[in-house]
Amino acid sequence: MFLTKPHKAVTKKMKEIPEDALTILRKGFFAYLGTTEPECDPHLTAMFYLWDDESKTVYMISTRKSRKVLNIRNNTKVCVTIDERDPKSPAGNCGVMIQGRAQLIEMQVADVIVMVNFLDKYMNFLGPGYPMGNRIAIQVRPRKISYWMGANFYQWKNR
Repeated sequence: MFLTKPHKAVTKKMKEIPEDALTILRKGFFAYLGTTEPECDPHLTAMFYLWDDESKTVYMISTRKSRKVLNIRNNTKVCVTIDERDPKSPAGNCGVMIQGRAQLIEMQVADVIVMVNFLDKYMNFLGPGYPMGNRIAIQVRPRKISYWMGANFYQWKNR
């Protein structure tokens, strides 16, 4: 058996979010939200999400007393990862990792258009009559976005 060293990953800093990254953000269904517990333990949760092109923001919805919401109340720094996995080859994997700050928004004051778009995207999964009133919106504004396609990496920073 012979092992070869993989080629070195290329890292490029970008002024704008790469279009390939935006494509993943627009069409993906699941995001992984990483928060930190008060004892500094990590907490990772798979969630439905919506990317809003206008505000360059990720939105998610959760119950008010969930662990992730409690963690955000204590520490607003979060990480969100959205990826696509190639079942035939890891070299075909791609994804976006967003580092930023989360803001909790009461459903009564959340952007109506964004919430309607969220429900439209997931209606087939959530079903009619999804109880939005007892939930809270999580808005993540990116500070830094990393994007990868195979072994190629790119970064965008919000200045």
